[in-house]
Amino acid sequence: MRQSKLRSVVSAGIVYLFVVWCIAPLVWLVSTSLKSDVDAFSATPVWIFVPHFENYVSAWVDGGMGRAMLISAAVGTISSVLGIVAGFPLAYLTTQVWPTESRASGRLTLGILLLTITPPVLSLTPFYRTFFTIGLTGTPVGLTIVHTFYATLLAVLIFRSFLVSFPREIREAAMIDGLGEWRTLTMTVLPNVWGAMFATFVLALIQSWNEFLYALILTNGDSSTVPVTISGFLSFFGTNWARLTAAGVIGVLPIVVFAILVRDHMARGLSFGGVK
Repeated sequence: MRQSKLRSVVSAGIVYLFVVWCIAPLVWLVSTSLKSDVDAFSATPVWIFVPHFENYVSAWVDGGMGRAMLISAAVGTISSVLGIVAGFPLAYLTTQVWPTESRASGRLTLGILLLTITPPVLSLTPFYRTFFTIGLTGTPVGLTIVHTFYATLLAVLIFRSFLVSFPREIREAAMIDGLGEWRTLTMTVLPNVWGAMFATFVLALIQSWNEFLYALILTNGDSSTVPVTISGFLSFFGTNWARLTAAGVIGVLPIVVFAILVRDHMARGLSFGGVK
């Protein structure tokens, strides 16, 4: 009995320590964003201070965070939707049209996995040279294309895990009834993966919102996304830590709130979106 109680106390203590470990950086970020420049730059931690909300106004207006938020939202939404539109038919092709054990399905799936695990820095130069040649560098368009590419890879992997369990007999029956591939895809298969589609959109949006490398190289100035704009607060002439952390809070807050609001729907979509 005592051992069981002791084990519960130790387990609870480990959980609480892990929670504190995760929350501590966020607490530091928010508290620093509310300090004055002198308190934020102080080597000795300042625990009692008067909040300075003008740091947020400065980061939003002077730092360009308002514009960056709109660009990130537009790029993330468009690329996520396009990734789902392109990825869903590919997943259907490799699981329903082609048998999952076929050579073509295996090779296409392997290629998608290899592209997913390939470090982004390896494909950065080809993307940049291509977009520079056609004049898409320095604009959100090129970045949207790259994010769509990675959203497509993510969508294929998620949808494939659902469609593998989808009975191929249903598709064959629909084909016998004369629906054709496209109507079978939209009328028979699509209604069963709405949950997975929503979860894919959320994950792709978060992936696009947080992406930094491509955004740093392919955009500049007025076309910069949130991560690139936040990095712009660091300079060789000194760092305004209060305004930098305020920009960090502004950049993190929308995606955190969005993830909290949709967490139940996303978990339900990933768990019950397929046909068993």
